[in-house]
Amino acid sequence: MNGHPLLAAVLGQLQALERSAREEQIPLLVGQAEALRQAVLGLLADREAVEERAMMAALRVEKLEAALERNKKLYEGGLRSFDRFRQGFQLVEELRDLERLPQLVEQLRRLFRVGLMRLSLERVDFEPLLPEGFPLMERGCLGDIAAKVLAGKAKAYLGSTAQAPAGVLSEEEARRWRSCFVYPLKDRFREGEWAGVLVLADANSQRYRPEMATDYMEHFSDVLASAVSGLAEHKRAENLREDVERIARHDLKSPLSAFLTLPQMLLESDNITARQKEMIRLMLEAGRRMQNMITLSLSIYRMERGEYDLDARPVDAAGLVRSIWDESGGPYRASDILLEFVAQEEPFMVRGEELLCYTMLANLIKNALEASSPGDRVGVNLLREDGWDVVEVRNVRDVPEAMRGCLFEKYATHGKLGGTGLGGYSARLIARTHGGDVAVSTGNGSGTTVRVRLPRG
Repeated sequence: MNGHPLLAAVLGQLQALERSAREEQIPLLVGQAEALRQAVLGLLADREAVEERAMMAALRVEKLEAALERNKKLYEGGLRSFDRFRQGFQLVEELRDLERLPQLVEQLRRLFRVGLMRLSLERVDFEPLLPEGFPLMERGCLGDIAAKVLAGKAKAYLGSTAQAPAGVLSEEEARRWRSCFVYPLKDRFREGEWAGVLVLADANSQRYRPEMATDYMEHFSDVLASAVSGLAEHKRAENLREDVERIARHDLKSPLSAFLTLPQMLLESDNITARQKEMIRLMLEAGRRMQNMITLSLSIYRMERGEYDLDARPVDAAGLVRSIWDESGGPYRASDILLEFVAQEEPFMVRGEELLCYTMLANLIKNALEASSPGDRVGVNLLREDGWDVVEVRNVRDVPEAMRGCLFEKYATHGKLGGTGLGGYSARLIARTHGGDVAVSTGNGSGTTVRVRLPRG
């Protein structure tokens, strides 16, 4: 109890004073010295108690500061993890083509900072839709992996790579990485089937532990599986539709050719009236136009594949516009919708294929007419610009906001009964096949103007 120097010195002096008073037999001084010595000893005991409490308080503060620092790091780590998941969801949402799936997986691997991230998909359903070399699995193997994961009473496997379900990692990968996350992916378009499996592995043995909560990772995996399955299903439906369309086009041409021979034979007969001949000629013309349109649809297919051999010749675009209005404008004239047509030159010659140019102009003019109301005016201008022949088709209505970003995409349509969404798409495809392009300006109540530019021949 002599830790404090001053109190220790005072205590020593009091002890010496007490001995001296006893030797001198001065009872009063002995009692006073004893009382003072006991008081100093009490002060020393109190000081030690205070110091002990201060030390314990300091230890508690140190522990609290350490816990606060750990919680701060956990909180900051949680924020970083949440932000990585947010970015991951955005990357998945932006996926539009399965050809980009390998790049997406690599982006996600870097984003989540793992050594290995592999998405393996079921071979039969996905192989025709994926780029060459993408990881694939047999359906039976996927089923075995899913059964082993689910046998653990969890949706995902977390733990040592050495204990991971067979078939998930190669022997080399199991040696290289220490812990992994394995999640079977459900196919939302095929009840009870597995679309694939997602594997994440890391060199840190503590990265994936069985006791970890993986709600975010499981939800992210489900979203990724849903996006991939949805794109695959859309691609399958598109391929099926194209196959059906090609078969239908092919099968229609033969009976139509036979159908056209009858009007030709009737026109050679002498026992029909002039009115009947006119009606037969109209029927023959309609059949030939139908035949041309079927041929055109086959041409559109070749254009999409970049295989179309353009046979460009001089074409009178002004004459085509007038023919389109004469043939198709009757119902619109009856609704008091008129065509205001201005050509910078007469005839207005452009270089292209007549049937393709007719179809392109007809689609754009028809779209403008269909978007108009009784009393509106649709304008068509033919202009010359530096090195370009320009067709402008305008109407007074704005394109609906839902359509502005996809106006020229295939099958894009909005609010039109019986609309196929192919008019704008084929118009742009034809313009590009001719070396030109199509652009649109719309909005703010100023109406819509579609501009076609074709290179001047």
